[in-house]
Amino acid sequence: MENYNFQKIFDDFSEKTHVQLKIKNFKNNELKSALIQGANMRQLPDIVIVPSDFVGLSELGFSTIPESWLVPELSTESLQSAKVAGDYKGIPIIFGNHLLLYYNKSLVQTPATDWQTLIQQKQSLPENTTLIGWNYYEMYWFIPFLGAFGEFPYVNGKVNLNTAGMKQALSWYKQLADDKIVDKLCDYECNLNAFISEQQAYTINGSWAFNHFKEKLGDNLGIAMLPQYKGKQMRPYFSSHVIAFPNHSLESSAEKKAKLKKFAEFFQQKRAQAAIWHQLKSLPTNKQIIAELTNKADPNLQVIFQQLAQSEPMPNERNMAIIWEAMLKGVNRYSADIFDNHKAAEYMQYITERSMQNEP
Repeated sequence: MENYNFQKIFDDFSEKTHVQLKIKNFKNNELKSALIQGANMRQLPDIVIVPSDFVGLSELGFSTIPESWLVPELSTESLQSAKVAGDYKGIPIIFGNHLLLYYNKSLVQTPATDWQTLIQQKQSLPENTTLIGWNYYEMYWFIPFLGAFGEFPYVNGKVNLNTAGMKQALSWYKQLADDKIVDKLCDYECNLNAFISEQQAYTINGSWAFNHFKEKLGDNLGIAMLPQYKGKQMRPYFSSHVIAFPNHSLESSAEKKAKLKKFAEFFQQKRAQAAIWHQLKSLPTNKQIIAELTNKADPNLQVIFQQLAQSEPMPNERNMAIIWEAMLKGVNRYSADIFDNHKAAEYMQYITERSMQNEP
């Protein structure tokens, strides 16, 4: 489930349908490994709510979703994110999941629009207050730095890692850590806690964190576009969160399939889709709800939509799992001065292509 708390919506579902749910939650960095381990032990659940790129993991045995289960109100972009090899493997219920620049208004009067200005603002912060943080060694956070050079790691089915843009992005990324602008050892939880305890002026986090930050910081929370770098706009990935059915659960008994269909239908209804915004402060996939939100968007929501428009759809092919690992290995070796940026980019490309060749 990553960081979303669906409990109230689950309770609403059970009250309306009399179908009881047994639920297990995982931290965002544990979810994928837990599911793969569950597949190996034949202990997968009937339903998962996961990022859309998970549906490319063939070892989880996701059922194909009948098109008759998908309502016409689902946005085209979100539906595309749930396809693998032409088949729907998930039902999108949350859209966006893109990275944003959050800031504390009590520490920052005017949010920086470029990195040069942002770095200069460090001088005006109170003592023992850090400037900015993000999950440095999680490669989803590296993507907008690469995207600033107009490149992404997997394009039209081709690996795109050993490039001029990758070498420039690596150099910039490492320089930010070397200059102590970001603490590369401060992981997701560390940055989350630093920001909500008002010891950090900025943080880069996903749209999924908006509700949590709003609850903790209230009116002190601001959202801005990711800062430009030498006139280049940072471009993160966007994706959806989907309902998916692992271990071929739709091919189980007629009784169970009927319950799973009720669950799928419930989350696509306007009631549940509206709750995704009002309760979770996350973008729904229902076109009618999105249109309503667009018409009355407050400044924070306007930025969420604006950053989404400058984001790139994340591929959900299985090869992305290999690419994420290859990128991390390259960044680690470059960060530790084992490779230079040219060698790191070559290495990423090489081990990705070799791993793809060895895939069954």
